[in-house]
Amino acid sequence: MSKPAPACASCSAPLTGRYCARCGEQRVSPGDHTLHHFLEQLVAGLTNADGKIFLTVRLLLLQPGRLTADYLRGRRKPYIPALQLFLITNLIFFLLHPLLGSNTLTTDLHTHLHYSWHAATAGALVAPRLAARHLTPEAYAAIFDPAAVAQAKSLLILVVPVFSLAVMALYWRQRREYAPHLIFALHFCAFWLLLVCATLALTNLAVRLLRAADVFPSALAVGWSVVAFSLAVMSAYLFRAVRVVFAPATHWRTAGKSLALAGALYLVLQAYRYGLFFITFWST
Repeated sequence: MSKPAPACASCSAPLTGRYCARCGEQRVSPGDHTLHHFLEQLVAGLTNADGKIFLTVRLLLLQPGRLTADYLRGRRKPYIPALQLFLITNLIFFLLHPLLGSNTLTTDLHTHLHYSWHAATAGALVAPRLAARHLTPEAYAAIFDPAAVAQAKSLLILVVPVFSLAVMALYWRQRREYAPHLIFALHFCAFWLLLVCATLALTNLAVRLLRAADVFPSALAVGWSVVAFSLAVMSAYLFRAVRVVFAPATHWRTAGKSLALAGALYLVLQAYRYGLFFITFWST
């Protein structure tokens, strides 16, 4: 009695060669489970200049709007999907978070209480809790701050659909469906997260150099400098992106909409931090 042909692990079709004729799945061999094979695949994926992730990130950084425009034209195979790109940049941000020492998106208790527009509300809620639990602000911060980081990892994605509504509102005359504006927002927010990482790294370096020269800038001055720099870079990026994705307009009109979108993201971020405070507060 002849031995039955091996079946594909993905679609169960009979295998007659190394790859499945129905779905393209590769046939498993004993060498596939070795550490050597795993390292080979890892190195190949990281060093392949034509890999999807490298091409996608390169276009994201150097050609604003190109990824969205290609998506709308139906050219999607060379790139990783927009949502996956956003999640990757989100992961990069939170992996770098301990090194950057930033509270830009996680927002610790001290920032909520002293440097946010909702500081009065936060203080009115936190003070009775500290009294009821007999805690100092530092002791409660030790509970609040790690919880804020954990909450931010899942809540940050909510910035994208809200920002996409601002994009849709500014370009409502084009009468497009919601999906193109959402894709544009995913691509831009992925760039924005990478911008946050780079800005915070440069800010930390600049502050260290200034302190080495006996110059000690205030936290407020540093914060507003970061906001101004970020808004300028975002506006310039958006200026190029919207001209690629949406119908070309005059430079002044495009500049105005770019500034409006950058401002909209800033407002969405403030709303996000407000919501993050309440969710973290009620969970701790």
